[in-house]
Amino acid sequence: MIPSQIMFDAIRANRVHIPPNPFAVGGYVNGAITDYIWHTPDWDAFPDSYHVRINVTGDPSRGNALDVEQGDATPGNVQQWIESRGAAIQDPLLVYCNRSNLDACLAARNAAQNATGIYAFMWVATLDGTIEGRSATQFAQTKVNGVAVTDCTLITNPRLIAAMMARLAAKP
Repeated sequence: MIPSQIMFDAIRANRVHIPPNPFAVGGYVNGAITDYIWHTPDWDAFPDSYHVRINVTGDPSRGNALDVEQGDATPGNVQQWIESRGAAIQDPLLVYCNRSNLDACLAARNAAQNATGIYAFMWVATLDGTIEGRSATQFAQTKVNGVAVTDCTLITNPRLIAAMMARLAAKP
């Protein structure tokens, strides 16, 4: 059995607070606040980590993770994003959401899977330390002087971990 893994994600300015060599690292690929978007050197700082490229707008041509939160993508973006990204990339897809929109995101994810056979893993935010029965759970934040600087996620799904490891192994 593959052991659980840890992922850290942050806005660009807080990337420096991510520990070296995590299994996976997440950064933003779009959004209204352009200072949050990671650039090539930010990704290059983690050459041995799996890269979770977080799309906050629902753009069907961006990322391997869709951020469905208030002010970001909506559950209405999920099915189109999965269908377009799943057909375009080999990376596993993640849909990130909180408990309040989990049911709507699951319904959209399931509709995409039923229509195309493309599967997306669910990544849920709890921030109270509980680990949901989903593929990945953001369970905590690291803080500097009381200010949250990175999010911490536990990846527990062996299929997701294996898919991430396979993509890491395929890197040139």
